[in-house]
Amino acid sequence: MPEPAAHERPLPGRQREARSNDIAVLAAAREVLSAQGHDASIADIARHAGVGVGSIYRRYATKEALVEALHLHAVREAAARAHELARELEEDMSADRGGVTTFLARQISGASGPLLRPPRMAGPIPAELASASDELRAGIDLLIARDRNAGMLPAGFTPADAMQLLQHLRPALPLPRNEADALHLRYLDLIDRGLRAQAAEGVVLSDGPDWDDWVGAWHG
Repeated sequence: MPEPAAHERPLPGRQREARSNDIAVLAAAREVLSAQGHDASIADIARHAGVGVGSIYRRYATKEALVEALHLHAVREAAARAHELARELEEDMSADRGGVTTFLARQISGASGPLLRPPRMAGPIPAELASASDELRAGIDLLIARDRNAGMLPAGFTPADAMQLLQHLRPALPLPRNEADALHLRYLDLIDRGLRAQAAEGVVLSDGPDWDDWVGAWHG
């Protein structure tokens, strides 16, 4: 079994508590920024997280730094989700569920942050984010290979297709999250049926986006 990434290894008690608090702040930032947009204040985020403003500024010097951390956490989380699912499906070879669509469903219901940088966060992609991106692509590659072999995906479907599809499936809706997620999952099911039908017919998709196209969107 591969070594866990540094951000996944067990931590001593105080560091574990600090990481737990950090995750709470990131979760609050996601919810507040989703509701109020980038103009939301650090005070709003701190209030929602149940911590003091100073505790956030001790960790993040600016709101932009907090947004970057939220984005990195979301990409790492998605990468871990993809690899975990690939392991699950490897252990249960008879599972009649698409790896890609299951991954997308879990992202829709469980993602804790955005996978694209806000437009105003333009600039070079940090090394940590590039590494997390590589891990995410590797996980999705495993799911695509499994689904193709099982006749669940047409040839030509790429990891970038999966990520672009996720963006189309998860627009901001003026609804409570559980209601919005139910709609997103409904349309994902329809898309899954279409992908399986194309795979059964031997359809080969025309050239789609590659991973660099997807990552390029992170430059804002």
